[in-house]
Amino acid sequence: MIGFRISGDAGVSCFTPHSKCRTTIAAKAGLLLVFLLSGCSRTPTFSGPPDTVIKVVMKKWAIEPSRITVPQGTRVELVVSTADVEHGLGVRGLAINEPVQPGKPAVIRFLAQTPGTYPMRCSILCGKGHKDMLGEIVIEPRPGAPPKPGT
Repeated sequence: MIGFRISGDAGVSCFTPHSKCRTTIAAKAGLLLVFLLSGCSRTPTFSGPPDTVIKVVMKKWAIEPSRITVPQGTRVELVVSTADVEHGLGVRGLAINEPVQPGKPAVIRFLAQTPGTYPMRCSILCGKGHKDMLGEIVIEPRPGAPPKPGT
């Protein structure tokens, strides 16, 4: 049986009679909020044709090209393939995390909106050299755009 109790300082707490573990609803809600805010942001996408299509190949132990540079405002399409085993393209700052399977290229579309350098990595453990599969996506500011704060 699950019950609820009102306590003065912690709000409402939930408990199970046969469990020694007690957690508060407020703590669970706080963890859920942190989870939602940290992982659920999405990079803007677009409809229609891309401005640029870039082919990316992932293979033991490299991402080629390792540096992708696009101007701010560009509609980008990455066609990502693997030359060997399953890999995953992860770009945390752009909310990209896409598995890439042999023979099935992944198509990733995003709008290059915010200037900056975004680290790129393999997001699926693929073997001994997995940690070396690094790169970056650089979004260059539009000419005449004000500088990014803090630069």
